[in-house]
Amino acid sequence: MSKPPLPRRAAFLLPALLLPGGHARAAPAAIPPFPDWVGRTALLSGEGGAARLLLTADGSGRMAVKLLLFCRTVPIREVRMAADGMSIRYARPSVLDPARTVAGEAHILAEERQLLWIEARRHTAVLDGFAPAQAIAGCG
Repeated sequence: MSKPPLPRRAAFLLPALLLPGGHARAAPAAIPPFPDWVGRTALLSGEGGAARLLLTADGSGRMAVKLLLFCRTVPIREVRMAADGMSIRYARPSVLDPARTVAGEAHILAEERQLLWIEARRHTAVLDGFAPAQAIAGCG
């Protein structure tokens, strides 16, 4: 008795199922410009871990960062958006040393569907979607 042939779609997905994590991951969606982020919590993931970012209409915001076993939320100050909405510059306290101020910037890389974060060094992140503003309270 012979095995039935593998459906064509399943044959194309098989290599993705063998990736770490054991399941196929959808291609990231297009990232909207930063003005569209105002008032909702952006869920981000990258090589440095998970983070949440809330930008507010008054030019400030909050960032929640998961470090090992704890979650720390810090205020974002002095958010300045580029005219095209694809970049921001900001200042925030260090997550590890609140007395130290970190100057940072973020750029939406539209073609790569990634974010480039530059603080002490360059990081890339993927936007996993948005949650209500209240979701900034934790790292989930």
